[in-house]
Amino acid sequence: MSLFIKNIFIIQKNQMSVVTRFAPSPTGYLHIGSLRTVLYNYLYAKQKGGKFLLRVEDTDRTRLVDGSVENMISVLSKVGLTPDEGPNNHGDVWPYYQSERLDIYKKYVDQLIENDKAYYCFCSSQRLDELRAEQKELGLATKYDKHCRYLSNEEIKEKLDSGCSYTVRLKVPEGKKIVLQDTVKGKIEVDSKDIDEQVLLKSDGFPTYHLANIVDDHLMGVTHVIRWDEWTPSAPKHVLLYESLGWTPPVFSHIPLLLATGWKKLSKRTGDVSAEIFLEKGYMVDALINYIALLGWNPKTTEEFFTMDELIERFNLDHVNKSGAIFDVERLNFFNSHYLKSLDIEVVYDKLLKYLEEYNSEFFDTLQKFPKEYNIKVLEELKSRINKFDEYQEVTSFFYNDAKIAEDDLFINPKMKIESMDDVKKSLELTKVILESDNNLDNIWDIKNIFVEKIKEAEMKNGQVLWPARVALSWEKFSPGTLELIYILWKEESLKRINKVLETI
Repeated sequence: MSLFIKNIFIIQKNQMSVVTRFAPSPTGYLHIGSLRTVLYNYLYAKQKGGKFLLRVEDTDRTRLVDGSVENMISVLSKVGLTPDEGPNNHGDVWPYYQSERLDIYKKYVDQLIENDKAYYCFCSSQRLDELRAEQKELGLATKYDKHCRYLSNEEIKEKLDSGCSYTVRLKVPEGKKIVLQDTVKGKIEVDSKDIDEQVLLKSDGFPTYHLANIVDDHLMGVTHVIRWDEWTPSAPKHVLLYESLGWTPPVFSHIPLLLATGWKKLSKRTGDVSAEIFLEKGYMVDALINYIALLGWNPKTTEEFFTMDELIERFNLDHVNKSGAIFDVERLNFFNSHYLKSLDIEVVYDKLLKYLEEYNSEFFDTLQKFPKEYNIKVLEELKSRINKFDEYQEVTSFFYNDAKIAEDDLFINPKMKIESMDDVKKSLELTKVILESDNNLDNIWDIKNIFVEKIKEAEMKNGQVLWPARVALSWEKFSPGTLELIYILWKEESLKRINKVLETI
C-alpha cells in the first residue's frame, strides 16, 4: 500500500475522536511559550480521551538546527508530555517529518491546479522584490499582484516545457467572505480581497507551511488546532485552503502569547525563554507545568495548585483568555517554593537527586558519600531557604565540606555579649561539655531542652553560647540555627568542629 493511499485509508478512523498536535520547526530549543502550547494540546486530548501527536515541520531547509528535534523530544519526556505518536513512537500516520512527505503534498498541489484552485507562478525573485518595494513606497499592503494567474494554458505549457523555474500559488476567489469561529478569538471574518495569493509549493519542490500543515492536519485526523495567537492572521488562508481541497477545517484555538514584564514579547533579549533552561535551574516539573498552565487559562476558581490529573480534568478551551499573559519568574519561584515545602520530604529528595545526577554530577557524587538519613535532615532544614534546586549546593556547603576556621570577627557580637575571643572560648567550652554529656540529643526538642537548661545553670544568656557555636559549626555569617546544625551534623561532627576552633584560640 502506498504512503498516500495509507493516509487516505486511516483518515476516517482518526477523525472519530479528538486529535491534537504540536508541529514545531526544528530551528533550535523548545521555547517556554511552545511548552505551554504543548501542554494545552496535551491536556485537551487527554481530557477527551483522544490523541496528541508530534509532527516536525522541516520544510524550511535553511533554518534547520542539528539536534533540535532530539532535544525537544527529551524535554517533553522530562516534563511528562510525551506525545502518543511522533518521530520516536510511530503510529498510523507516519512519517512525522514533512521532508519525508513531499510526494503527498505534490499530489494535492496537482489536484488544486487541476480543479482551478491554484496556478503556476513563474515570477522571478527579482520581480517580486521590486513589486514589494514599489508597494511599500506607495504605502500599499505587500501582496502578490496576480501577474501569472491569468496565463493561458499554452503560455503555461511553453514555460514548463522550457524548464522555467516556478512556484504554485493558491487562487483566492473574488468577492468572498471567509468566516471561522475561533474558541478563543470568537468569530473571525475576512474579505477575500485582503488575502494574499500565497505560495503553496516552492521552487525547490518543498511545500510552504500553509500547504503542508493543512494537508498533514487533515490526513492525520487532527480535530483541534491549538496554536499561538501569531498564527491568527493565517487562519482565514488556511480555511480557504481547506475549502479549496473540499475538506472540513478543524476547530481553531489561537492562544495568547507569553509576554515579558512590561508586556513586551518574550525573547532572548528579555530573558531566558528555553524550556530546558528552567529544568537546568532546578525548577520542579510539577511547579513549572502548574504555573504555565495558568498563563492564559482561567480555571474559574481561587485554587492555584493542580496536579496533572486535575489539570486534565478541569482544562477548558472556552476559558482561555484572549489577551497575552506575563511570564513572571518571581511568580514561578513562588510556585516552586510551594511544592518544595508541601511535598513529602522523600519525594522532594528523590527529585533533588534526579536533578543533581543530570545537571550537577559532582555534587550528586558528594551526597552519595553521606547516609540518606543525613541528607534528608539537611534537605528538611534548608528547603525553605531556596527557590530551586540549583541553589542547594551553595546553601548546604557547611554540611558537605570539611570543617574550616571562621574569621575572628564573625564570632564577635556585642549584642550577644561576645566582646572578645576569650568570651568565645568560654562559650564553646560550655557547648563542648553539653555535647560530651550522656544527655539524649537524638531530636531537636531534646537538644533545645538540654542547652537551655545548661546555659541557665552556667548563668549565661542563650545568645552568648549559641552565637559562637553556630559560627564554629557553619563558619558562615548566615546559616541555620545552632541547635538545628547540631541535630543535623550529629554529636561527633559537631564536637570535631568545636574542638578545631578551640585549638586555635
